[in-house]
Amino acid sequence: MSDALLTSEQVASMLQVKPQTVRDAAWRGKLPCVRLWSGKKKTLLRFKAEDIASLIDSRTVPARDDRGR
Repeated sequence: MSDALLTSEQVASMLQVKPQTVRDAAWRGKLPCVRLWSGKKKTLLRFKAEDIASLIDSRTVPARDDRGR
């Protein structure tokens, strides 16, 4: 298993959003994550680099030509 696990801060930096936005998206099921364990007040979330790259690729909109198509 060579897939790197990223923190919410690292993912936030990649997506140029706040870490809380990343955590909220993960809890709502909009962003794939690994929930390693739950404590009394916290759950440790990590994100597979491959999943984040796939998400970016799947949300990329191709450029239109000069005629607006």
